[in-house]
Amino acid sequence: MFKSSKRGGPGPGTPIQRGWVESAVAEHVARYNSPRAHVKRLLLNRIRTAQRKGRTVEDGIEAVIDEVLARHVELGTIDDAAWAESRARSLTRRGVASQVVGQRLREKGIADVAPALAAVREAARSPDIGEGTSADVHPDVVAGCAWARRKHVGPFARDAEPEPAADRAGQRAQQEAARAAANKTLSAMARAGFSFDVCRKVLAMERDEADELLLRLR
Repeated sequence: MFKSSKRGGPGPGTPIQRGWVESAVAEHVARYNSPRAHVKRLLLNRIRTAQRKGRTVEDGIEAVIDEVLARHVELGTIDDAAWAESRARSLTRRGVASQVVGQRLREKGIADVAPALAAVREAARSPDIGEGTSADVHPDVVAGCAWARRKHVGPFARDAEPEPAADRAGQRAQQEAARAAANKTLSAMARAGFSFDVCRKVLAMERDEADELLLRLR
């Protein structure tokens, strides 16, 4: 978020012009790592708010913003590709499905999300985490393990297996309750953006295997 500078910034009645844009962008990129389109959107919102309060704006200010942002891209202080990959990894580690990751990147102004998703996929395929583990793992399986850990379900379920009921009626009730709980968990995971195959694979996984997969995106 852009903050008003206490020193060196224009006063309340000073027109918004190039110097103001340069200072605002420099201040933002010094404090935050954001993609270009997101910085522009924040800056335009701030200008509109200032206009409503009576500030005047130099003609062609949006073109000025584009020029300033382009210079920051050239300098490397704004790097959409690096930001997108870092954000995709972070979301996957938090248990966000790849289709939702792509959606969130687009919301921040990343038009081409494929490279970031490909980088996460490559990290999830890493074979250097232990013997006997397949290198070919879809990132949604890793993200699904993270989701299951956060929700304490599947391989990360907290509840111990109940003692079997003594009679058939009790056993049937236990089985029905277990099926209902499993279906509820599967439905919740599917609503989070995971495919049915990924849901089944993750929820049937052993804890050791899930823990090992989670090491891939540390």
